[in-house]
Amino acid sequence: MVDLGWITPTGVVEIDYKRQGGVTRVPLYSAQDVALLPVIRPEVDWRELRTVAPGRRSPLSALTPTAEGRDTVLAAGIARIAGVARAAVANWRRRHPDFPAPTGGTATQPEFDRPAVVAWLLAHDKITAPSSIPSATLVLRADRTDKELRCRLDDPWLQLATDATDDDRLSGWTSDHDAHALAALTAEGEGGPCAG
Repeated sequence: MVDLGWITPTGVVEIDYKRQGGVTRVPLYSAQDVALLPVIRPEVDWRELRTVAPGRRSPLSALTPTAEGRDTVLAAGIARIAGVARAAVANWRRRHPDFPAPTGGTATQPEFDRPAVVAWLLAHDKITAPSSIPSATLVLRADRTDKELRCRLDDPWLQLATDATDDDRLSGWTSDHDAHALAALTAEGEGGPCAG
């Protein structure tokens, strides 16, 4: 998505990994920009994209990157983004003087700057950034017994340590059953590597 020009960094932080290679520049992205991707790119099969097996090529790799300043959308695309009929977009253009002006195309098929349209749609409550975070599965494997425990985490949150010697932290809400099973596994001293 970065290579396609769909999202751009809002900033950069430098993390010093000391013994593991020195300073690394890590780009930061807006959470809203990332959350809006499925809304403003309805042509992408996001379900298929989320189920690509590790090591398999992403369907996005077949798409042509957007040239800088040329991320445009037709009126039909705006309607699809907003979940309305194309006539609604024509009405918005007539009734709202602040609706973005066409940046190209023809009189019958004008093209609009997608970021400007998205900003307008957000400002006029025509679309909203998804706020719900899907649940994630936390898989714990005991070191000695190779016993596996799967816990469902609602509202998962991952904090990566800024120093390689510190621990990364994963948190989230679990059901009472999962929380008790996780506590029992930890109390037995069988906590081991986890994968999500």
